[in-house]
Amino acid sequence: MKTIVFDLLNVDNGELEAIKAAKEFLKENKDYYLYLVGNQELIKKELKGFENQIEIINSDKIAHKVLSVRDALKEESSMLTAFEILNEKADAILSSGDSGSFITLSTLKVKRLPGISRPAFMPIMPSSQENNFLLLDAGANIDIKANYLVEWASVAKEYFEILFNKKRPKVAILNIGTEDYKGKEEHKEANEILKANNQDFDYLGFVEPKNPLNGEVDILLADGYAGNIFLKTMESSFLGVAKRLKKMLLRNFKTKIAALILKKDLKAFKKRYDYRYVGGAYIIGLNKVVVKAHGSSDALAFYSALNQIKIALDHDLINKLNKEE
Repeated sequence: MKTIVFDLLNVDNGELEAIKAAKEFLKENKDYYLYLVGNQELIKKELKGFENQIEIINSDKIAHKVLSVRDALKEESSMLTAFEILNEKADAILSSGDSGSFITLSTLKVKRLPGISRPAFMPIMPSSQENNFLLLDAGANIDIKANYLVEWASVAKEYFEILFNKKRPKVAILNIGTEDYKGKEEHKEANEILKANNQDFDYLGFVEPKNPLNGEVDILLADGYAGNIFLKTMESSFLGVAKRLKKMLLRNFKTKIAALILKKDLKAFKKRYDYRYVGGAYIIGLNKVVVKAHGSSDALAFYSALNQIKIALDHDLINKLNKEE
């Protein structure tokens, strides 16, 4: 039986949304067992009939923003409890708590894969075409070395092939231009290494933000600073376009008729760029499956994140990565 520890405490929406997702996931996956960290009475009440698939660990302490590693380890939180359970007996972890605390505890509490210097945030991103792409790092490492990008490319390739059932992904480094002489020294060094050693994927070199958005890239490598700005710019842009489109379609009788005719297509468009259907971001480079959900996740987003974990566990991804190394 595969096991996931789920930190239910969520700053934005409370525990009930997470519990709803857990209930739906357990209904569909009888071979999974969840360690649920949160309000014991609420979990018992909402998950009657699932006693054989769950263990409840009572906690009411939400992880807050931390200023130091010491603070993260000292603060008694549901997140810290969840990571301790992960180390002892679980295969994977899911939380929507504070990102800084999550990456700190991931780094300190979970062993890294052999040959990996630093873990990285890796969300699944939509392009303007039909395909999605993986972005890493999306904020865990502001400063990087060339070897980080090279190592991440190798790990992300394995995730990509399992998630999208597609071999030889197209890999590129996010830069201020496509020319080899542009960018930081660590990017230029990684570029040369990847050019010389890319047997398992197709390396495209440097790209600008438009290239992954146009569907030309499968794995986009970046330092955490540029990657996080890219991620947040995309999120804000999609929200801005959606708001503008809604305002335009509700402007008058004629546009409202157009909206009615396009209702099905507009729903599909909205779903395409709705993070809730993706779930969360993997923290890659670790010896466990680690997923960070969005702070404002609802039941759908948590359910999608649990299924993200299921894909990795069902394909025995971590063991495959260990064997490769």
